[in-house]
Amino acid sequence: MIRVLVLNSKGGAGKTTVATNLASLLALRGSVLLADLDPQRSSSTWAGRRSEHLPKLSVITDADRDFRDYPPRDFVVFDAPAGLKKGRLEDMLGEVEALLVPIGPSSFDMDASRVFLEQLKEIKRFRKGKVRMGVIANRVNARTRGGQHLQTFLADLRLPVVATLRDSELYVRAAQLGAGVADLRAAETRAELPQWVQILRFVMEGKYGTGA
Repeated sequence: MIRVLVLNSKGGAGKTTVATNLASLLALRGSVLLADLDPQRSSSTWAGRRSEHLPKLSVITDADRDFRDYPPRDFVVFDAPAGLKKGRLEDMLGEVEALLVPIGPSSFDMDASRVFLEQLKEIKRFRKGKVRMGVIANRVNARTRGGQHLQTFLADLRLPVVATLRDSELYVRAAQLGAGVADLRAAETRAELPQWVQILRFVMEGKYGTGA
């Protein structure tokens, strides 16, 4: 079993986009549980729109559940809420092997993420390297100042950037269908899929040691 927590302390960073797309991609590899911890229940709503013809995945919706006793699956993806207290964050990190942190291109995203990353350093399990962290640069348009500032921000902090996701309407359309980009036609997703392959490799390192 590989357990992945998708988290950033700031709302609107793209956690649900990452969690749902990752879950749909992993569903091509094995059984998946998508754990919707966010009171907004966006992942659960997404799953409710999912076609029965797409690869199946299970969903649990419970913002207060501690998730120490959840149904066994090959992969568990946690869509976490923003603004977690330190104790809750410590509990969640105690239950996963990998952490994905999406960061958007606005100054607000970067400022909040800087504080969040400092908070992570205070948690023993993370500090000792028991949880692998990968950053996802999200909603990036390389031609804008925001996109350029985000790349500089990540480089200055020497953060492990797993992938860079474009600011694409494809994610909006996939969400409306209860799908991930991996579920859409290959011709549409050709520009996006290489980044998701990188995310998949990062996640699968916990199972195979060196990647997918």
